[in-house]
Amino acid sequence: MTTNRMSRLEVFIGTWNTTGEVLETEDAPATTLSATDTYRWLPGRHFMLHDVDARFGQSPTRSMEIVGYDRASRKYVARSYDDQGGTEMLEVALRGKNWTITGDVVRFKGKFSADNNQLTGLWELKGKKVGWQPWIKLRLERA
Repeated sequence: MTTNRMSRLEVFIGTWNTTGEVLETEDAPATTLSATDTYRWLPGRHFMLHDVDARFGQSPTRSMEIVGYDRASRKYVARSYDDQGGTEMLEVALRGKNWTITGDVVRFKGKFSADNNQLTGLWELKGKKVGWQPWIKLRLERA
């Protein structure tokens, strides 16, 4: 049943204060990231909604993501939407304390702390010239 599969993601529910070091890439200079990430269940608990209110340096950005379980592929998936009109389909996985996100041009590997109140990890960005490159060193702390 989908609800049981989604209950594994209960660890995310709530509000998180996010900080990050955005590393220089082939397309952008280094900067900082600060954000509020909010995760909540949609009615029925078959899908989780993730709202992001972020600032890359001085540039604000907002996005939302819907996370669910795809029965056909037997995988957790997320569809994200941002305030610039961008959208991306991602595969997500929680194995023990390890959280991974895999997309065509971004990927993330992170780990929850023992008490589940912090998530730290690294986003990577697929470059046009150099392949995968470190992008954002990220830290989420439960608010």
